[in-house]
Amino acid sequence: MTDVSIYSIVAVIAALLAMIAGRVFALEGGKHFSSVLAAAYVGAGVGLMSSVLIGPLLALVAQYLNAASTTWFDALDVAGTTLFWGTLAGAAGGLAVGMVVMALPSTWFRRTEARPPTSK
Repeated sequence: MTDVSIYSIVAVIAALLAMIAGRVFALEGGKHFSSVLAAAYVGAGVGLMSSVLIGPLLALVAQYLNAASTTWFDALDVAGTTLFWGTLAGAAGGLAVGMVVMALPSTWFRRTEARPPTSK
């Protein structure tokens, strides 16, 4: 596992989590451009937090699998770059889901409530 694969894994996880979180803000905002920006903003925050948690752990696992010595310094070196890529991928994921929600008709996202059966 190389540094680039760590960045890729962090970016993919950040983008997926950002799409989940950004969808809520995009649906609440309706058909306004601000809902797309809100989804991107929340996505960037989710990407930042997920990269803080995932990046250093993946770096330690990679060092453990590749070499006999595991150093925290390598994990901290990777952590700075994963913060950048996690935040960027999170913002891109939130932006993408915000644009999809804004482009599609709102009837696609309407929830139907379950009605109790009627007795005759």
